[in-house]
Amino acid sequence: MKIISDIRLYKSNVENIDGNSLPSGFDDNASIAVHRVLMKLQENGFSLGNYTHLYLNLTTCAVDGGIKPSKRSVDSYHPWYRYYDVQISEELFEKLGKTQMTSEILDIVKKVLIECFCQTSVDKQLIIDCFEIAVSQGELMTMKFKETRTKNRTALIYLRYGDDLLYHPVLKIYDSNNSLLFESELPETSDLGNLGSIQLSSRKITIKPRTASYYKSLQPITYSY
Repeated sequence: MKIISDIRLYKSNVENIDGNSLPSGFDDNASIAVHRVLMKLQENGFSLGNYTHLYLNLTTCAVDGGIKPSKRSVDSYHPWYRYYDVQISEELFEKLGKTQMTSEILDIVKKVLIECFCQTSVDKQLIIDCFEIAVSQGELMTMKFKETRTKNRTALIYLRYGDDLLYHPVLKIYDSNNSLLFESELPETSDLGNLGSIQLSSRKITIKPRTASYYKSLQPITYSY
């Protein structure tokens, strides 16, 4: 099973089925907090199953049990995402995108994850812990993003996700005794394509961009230490 890649928020006041308009996204600071939760879930290897993107559609339409996978057909060209419909009140729907609803939306996201994607009590506790860390630490929260080890060195890239909607990466290199040898902030970015792979030696580290053609123009980041 693949690790979760994304959680997105949508809204709709028409039934989320084939032939009707797609749910629309909306702006809310809750999206930032949800993304930090996502980062912690990724760090801990959480999986949705055979797809990686969870699209939560907050709707005023009737939903059996309050939360259900949508009846819209899976997009054969984009099979990595699924819509889940969540029934909410007209009052809450009218506030979406107009009033900051961070705590209410986080509660909804947590409920969906626990009710629909928990296999064990361990999964449930992991979700609860990820939400607690993301909310309590906010911009200070870090995620271990990449790690490379040699016989005598370990290189780690940690990410923070700011209220500016940018990732703030930090590189740390440790020796075999776990003593910090080198630390540096990396360029802030909205796209992690420049942090594709790490090549590490006893005196030099190179961080290469992803190999996809979209990132061909990016240059590797190199440090001697």
